[in-house]
Amino acid sequence: MPVSRRSFLGGGLAAAAVAVTGTPLLAGCASDKKNTAVANAAVKLPSYVRYSEVKPDLPGTDVVLDGFLKYPASPVKAITDAPGDGQPITFMTNIPGAIPPAADKNQFWQEVNKRLGSELQISMASNDEYNDKFATRIAGGDLPDILNIPTSTPQIPGLVKSKCMDLTEHLSGDAVKKYPFLANIPTEYWKGCVFNGAIYGVPVPRGMSRTSLPLYRTDLLAAKGIKNPAPKSFQEFFDLCKEMTAAKDNRWAWTRVPTSYIRMMLGMPNNWKEEGGKFSSVYEADGNTEALEAARKMVAAGTINPDAFSDKASARKQWFNGGIAAFDYDSFVAWNQYYSDNTAGPAFGVNMLDVPGFDGGDGKPWMGAALNNVTSFSKASKHSAETLLKVANWMAAPFGTEEYLFRKYGLPGRHYTLQGSDPVPTKVGIVETGIGLQYISDSTLALYWAGKPDVPQLQHAIQQKVADRLVYDASYGLYSDTLSKKGAQLTKTMNDLESQIVQGKKPVSDWKAGVESWKAAGGDKIRGELEQAQSDTAGK
Repeated sequence: MPVSRRSFLGGGLAAAAVAVTGTPLLAGCASDKKNTAVANAAVKLPSYVRYSEVKPDLPGTDVVLDGFLKYPASPVKAITDAPGDGQPITFMTNIPGAIPPAADKNQFWQEVNKRLGSELQISMASNDEYNDKFATRIAGGDLPDILNIPTSTPQIPGLVKSKCMDLTEHLSGDAVKKYPFLANIPTEYWKGCVFNGAIYGVPVPRGMSRTSLPLYRTDLLAAKGIKNPAPKSFQEFFDLCKEMTAAKDNRWAWTRVPTSYIRMMLGMPNNWKEEGGKFSSVYEADGNTEALEAARKMVAAGTINPDAFSDKASARKQWFNGGIAAFDYDSFVAWNQYYSDNTAGPAFGVNMLDVPGFDGGDGKPWMGAALNNVTSFSKASKHSAETLLKVANWMAAPFGTEEYLFRKYGLPGRHYTLQGSDPVPTKVGIVETGIGLQYISDSTLALYWAGKPDVPQLQHAIQQKVADRLVYDASYGLYSDTLSKKGAQLTKTMNDLESQIVQGKKPVSDWKAGVESWKAAGGDKIRGELEQAQSDTAGK
């Protein structure tokens, strides 16, 4: 189902937020919520000033990302002064890979501190553990200077109002130009940082880079004589999956059931659809019966690794990299990460499938979530907003700059070697540079992989193919109190039902009753709140 990359935080964080603020967050009356929606819509978002000093080899659009075949031989030094104020800066974040060595044993981290002009003290947790750690820190009131807030966090408005800096005067409109690389983040991404009629954070943009489709191992398919697969229907896709399955050899086509991909084949909504001011959920959409029957068929045929229903996301990535599975449903960010984690040798290759219509024609791919997280600054921080924004600006320096080269690849010789002008990471570099800087702030993703120009070419090509067919989540930028409070449990309930159905443990006919229960438990209320928020915004 269409949920964020990380799982929802659930009731634990909601309770933690109550502990911090002293009251259930956003428990006000309907008029308060209307006033808030109107105030949010009235906020002048930061101006967008595109950075144009570095020219892409594969120019993008407002949707398609810029691609680069090699790193510029003479990177631009874009920032002259260290952004820090000489005092330690604390930061809490998730880490998508292995937890890196501590600062006293990590030369990259030490050099980051030197270049920032402040010691960056980072509290880390794995993706699977971050939600619990975040909830614990919130409940204890022990907030770092810089806080990585997942977009799925319950009741963000009350949390940021109680504990985080209002950054509106520093970022609204042309004020953002003081921080040119924050100004280089397109305006659309800032919508997710507006709460309580103010800007409370800096976006970590994703959008197209987080758009997910089937990634496949080109080397594994080539070994079966399959090159450039392009199924034109679900049946052709299913036949391809069966061909890539050899359960007796512990080899499966898929790391998990690609139900979202099947829903795209059927042209179903990306989470929420809006038409004429009325909202409807993907749960309610026509096509669910067909999608679930098709997914069930794939499971019954043995094309899915049977451990998919019990293991964590990290295990799925290991199956894909290890060749246990040939397909994984994931994003352009993951595409690059798979090359970083590659243990299969030089033959390893990845590409991505387009979406066919279920019975032919074109399917409707879903645009990825706009934000990875919102980065907010604690009100209790001893640092000024200006200092913390300078740090965020440094972290957002884009591809082609000297700052980006260091931030992503580290120091030459130790963390990477040059192949022409391309920084090819060393094993030490992969381990030491993964300290989570990209979750303080980041530029939009550049399509690039050091030493492999075919990677951005493939990525750019598939983005161009799907760009005009992307389906967007109509709820982005709108706030529903019920969704914030109950969304985690409601989503889990529907995901659990879906899992039971596709495994054959419950009939597909149970989905209809499940949707009615979802509506009664909060789905209808979420719909009403989204419709009201949009109406209030439109009538501001």
